[in-house]
Amino acid sequence: MNIPLIFSARRVCTALFFLLCAGALAADAPLKLEAQLVVGSNDPQIHGTPVSPQIEKKLKRLPLKWGNYYILRTERFSLAKGEDKRLVLGGSEMVVKNLGGERVELTLIHRGKITQSVGKDQTLVTNVQEENSFAVFRQPD
Repeated sequence: MNIPLIFSARRVCTALFFLLCAGALAADAPLKLEAQLVVGSNDPQIHGTPVSPQIEKKLKRLPLKWGNYYILRTERFSLAKGEDKRLVLGGSEMVVKNLGGERVELTLIHRGKITQSVGKDQTLVTNVQEENSFAVFRQPD
């Protein structure tokens, strides 16, 4: 039996164990989210800050009739796995819940549920009660 080979195999197994444990801990880390109340308009100037180019690109892919999008309100928060947060955006009451693994469940009170991953490059967009307004959820940069 080759003793250095046994020690190498043991080191590889130990390293894999620690990598798997680190991955499991990262999956249970709190999910940091940003909720934005966005309004669409065909006017080039209204109150609010223009959305980021990434958000604008995503909104322009949707079948919407507005050419410009502005952020009226931003709220950042963190949710542990299984935890939820109640929000009111654009006149709509909603609950965001962390399902783990970057998956969230968005419950729009009196309107239904949306379940979606919100990874670093993903965005969840839903309309709200106020006309031409949207709630945009994403992980902040």
